[in-house]
Amino acid sequence: MMLHWIIAALGLSSSHGYVQVRVAQNIGFRRSSSNTPLKKNVIRALRPAYFEPSHTTMSASVASEDVPPSTEAKKSSSMASSTFNLAKGIMGAGAIALPGSVSAIGDVKSAIWPTFAILVVMGCFSAYTFSMIGAECERNNAATFDEAWAATVGEKSKWILSSSLVITTYLACLAYSMIIGDLFSALTASAGATGFLAKRSVSILGITGIVVVPLCFLKSLAALQYTSILGVIGVVFTTVVMGIRSMDGSYLPTGAFFANLPAFKRPLFDVKGCWKLDEKAFVLISCLSTAFLTHFNAPVFYNELENKSMPRFNKVIASAFSISTLVFAGLIGFGFRTFGENCLGNILNNYAATDGLASLCRIAIGFSIVFTYPLAFTGLKNGLLGLLNMDNPTEAQSAILTLSTLASITAGALVLQDLGFVAAITGSLMGSLIIYVFPGLMRLGSLKNFPATASKGQKVRAWGLVGLGSMLGCVGVTVSILKQFTNVLA
Repeated sequence: MMLHWIIAALGLSSSHGYVQVRVAQNIGFRRSSSNTPLKKNVIRALRPAYFEPSHTTMSASVASEDVPPSTEAKKSSSMASSTFNLAKGIMGAGAIALPGSVSAIGDVKSAIWPTFAILVVMGCFSAYTFSMIGAECERNNAATFDEAWAATVGEKSKWILSSSLVITTYLACLAYSMIIGDLFSALTASAGATGFLAKRSVSILGITGIVVVPLCFLKSLAALQYTSILGVIGVVFTTVVMGIRSMDGSYLPTGAFFANLPAFKRPLFDVKGCWKLDEKAFVLISCLSTAFLTHFNAPVFYNELENKSMPRFNKVIASAFSISTLVFAGLIGFGFRTFGENCLGNILNNYAATDGLASLCRIAIGFSIVFTYPLAFTGLKNGLLGLLNMDNPTEAQSAILTLSTLASITAGALVLQDLGFVAAITGSLMGSLIIYVFPGLMRLGSLKNFPATASKGQKVRAWGLVGLGSMLGCVGVTVSILKQFTNVLA
């Protein structure tokens, strides 16, 4: 049924009857002085970057000696392969922030039902706008996101895309650093460490200094390009483990792990005694927007789809978004059913350090984060170089930019501890732009360029997306900040 709903939503954009992503051309990215080839510069917020060898091509302007010219040939993907890769692209380690967002609307177990409804609606909207971007690529014969933007909105405003991707990848790296601190401090506690060694700040500084920084200075990221699959495996495994723990009673007052938890991590239900969709529901909506934020990948998937056409593209989208929605529903349902109001921003923080299965989840997701971090960071760094118009930075300039950017991210991770807040800000700020506003503006520009195909309904839907995204962004950011730092919404 969910699949049919999404297909129906996609039908609105199908009537308009891992493109080659180019670091030097797509979304304002530039080349660093180390000649590091960025395999793909399409990075998703709060999840590992999407890197797939069968979809990897580069511009000759950034190819280095370790990448043979043959890899630049455009390759096509079957529908099955595209569906798997898109589902893999949507799902990622950031999904562990989703269960904690349910408490924004209530602390009763029945709150998961309106949450599921919102999840499906957000999935349909996200799938629809993902399809819209593909339709604009088809209509304008565009190979990349910035080509589609230039053809519909205009060349002069392409800096908006560069800025958006820089902000999105910065927030992604911030979330990665926060997750590293959460997971590895819990793992050290599981190993018996106490006091200083078990501190979150020590894990952040230690892993960043010993592992992340050297990886971010690698001249070639080819060895890391396959690690995105680890994040998906970790999320699926975590969902299964959370399902087991929600059913075996381990975290009930009589359960094996209940006594090992501090009060703020223990299950808590029915204090408010109801659920309601008020202004705080925008926190939930913002987090769910982050979950589906993968729209910079749309041109890639459309253009590299075998025998590409909008009907085939929409079938891929419907299947991939449905699979992802089901996994997200599992994470949300199992997590909230276990801990209720006390679900933390990183749901794995709720599970006891002595829980062996939870420790395996932390290991799986933790290592996927560490080894995909450099992929996201390289996208961020190249984006910054592009915005700064530094086509050929010196080694010293490149090193200073790397270290200063990592330092600011690490400082943010040390101060901020609620992953759910970062997810909500990312979703309300960048998700609203990339999922709703950008596709709406592209459609409006396309209708202006092709007036013969324009209809009042299409214009209304496009303006509706722009208005919806603007409203969700403004209200979502405001509510998230007020909820996090004040008692105004208490």
